[in-house]
Amino acid sequence: MHLNPASTGLFRGDMRAAALYRTQWSTVPVSYQTFAGAFDWKALRRKDNLVSGGFLLQHDQAGDAALTWTQIGFNGSVAHAIGATQALSAGFGIAFAQRSFDISGLKFKNQWGGDYFDPSLTSKETFGNRSGLFPTFSAGLNWLYEPADVRTRVLAGIGAFHLNRPLSGFADDTDIRLPVRLTTHVNAALQLNEWLDLVAMGVWQQMSTAREIVAGAGLRRILATTSTGSVTAVQFTLSTRLGDALIPAVQVERGSWTLGISYDWNTSEFSTATNKHGGLELALVYRTLPVPPPKFFKACPIL
Repeated sequence: MHLNPASTGLFRGDMRAAALYRTQWSTVPVSYQTFAGAFDWKALRRKDNLVSGGFLLQHDQAGDAALTWTQIGFNGSVAHAIGATQALSAGFGIAFAQRSFDISGLKFKNQWGGDYFDPSLTSKETFGNRSGLFPTFSAGLNWLYEPADVRTRVLAGIGAFHLNRPLSGFADDTDIRLPVRLTTHVNAALQLNEWLDLVAMGVWQQMSTAREIVAGAGLRRILATTSTGSVTAVQFTLSTRLGDALIPAVQVERGSWTLGISYDWNTSEFSTATNKHGGLELALVYRTLPVPPPKFFKACPIL
């Protein structure tokens, strides 16, 4: 849902909850920490149509001034099946975001007492608003290919965020607007045999002059299956953020639970400051899985 509101509800199961934690560049003074949570569910089914809803929470904090970004929003999507193997979905999102900072962690030249730094001295700096709250809107489209009775699956889509370009500056007289963030993404799995899948993924994001391109692939090994359709599996992938990092990742799936761990190994010129350290990311997902109907029915005899 962070990449595309049209992805809301596009998962196997009825309800999904997720939590994520990421720490990045801990060896430099401007380290980043990110917390995120999500919850989405299939709200209404009507023949070939599916209506879903979801909530998304994001919180970032970076630097000595604790510059933060906090966002709480709602997503909605409508999916329409095309035949037995494909579906198209459209989604929208509305969120409220807040930016803030704390100057107590900063040092200013006016706090230099001549021979030593005195934090009790006034900085003699004036600031306007130290926080700002604003609404932001998003929209997206998705295409899903998922034939029955196999694990092959392709999900691809486009998304756009901050469509209203909200004012995001701190000072009342500063006309600083948040740029639109555009995304394109694909996530695919190809079943090779009964126990092995080939997986691949790619993401492109653009926000003003900032750009991110991530691509990767790997293997998913099925370890066990149950009569209810749930699986135990482990997945290994290697991705690259072009011009910046290599990203090995491990994902363990058992029934309704999925745990993912990844690490960004910095390869760009910034590695001089980071000592090639990047970001550790942990993700935990829970889904309520449907119980398939039995293939055979046995009538109980009347004695």
